[in-house]
Amino acid sequence: MATPEAIAQRPQSEELQHRAATFAPATITVEARTVELVWSTGAQVRRASWSRGDYIEELSLAPGHVRLERLNNGAAPLLDSHESYSLRSQIGVVLRAWLTGNEGRALVKLSARPDVEAIFQDVIDGIYRNVSVGYKVHKTERDESGPVPIERAIDWEPYELSLVPIPADAGAQVRSDNI
Repeated sequence: MATPEAIAQRPQSEELQHRAATFAPATITVEARTVELVWSTGAQVRRASWSRGDYIEELSLAPGHVRLERLNNGAAPLLDSHESYSLRSQIGVVLRAWLTGNEGRALVKLSARPDVEAIFQDVIDGIYRNVSVGYKVHKTERDESGPVPIERAIDWEPYELSLVPIPADAGAQVRSDNI
């Protein structure tokens, strides 16, 4: 455990960050076009910054550390690979999100648009499994007691969820008993 001197709480930039997760084909309801996914396991991810150097980022999933309002008020999209410059990039919507144990989970609904049908079929078939969360960090604790500093996000806000080919958090996936 780091000493109080080794931990510095710092405000964060307005830059939107991304973290990978996964979803579970076994939780798909085809008629409703919904699937449950894991969008974070709080896994540590090595990052680099010009201003802060190399560090390990950890997203705390402790009660009170994650602002879930955006995911739960209908304002959070499900995107294709964090692409947020076009309405066509929105392939679905987050219906609800919650924390359970060491996981952030969500129920998402995919669009019935013809251009999303192939994506939805690949989710059903277990081809697309990986999810990433786009988020902003409002406050961290920095622990410099180890060889690489750890920045633990203790106040952060998910903005969007995305289907992606390669996640940073290998445990963030579509939920499934079959995979």
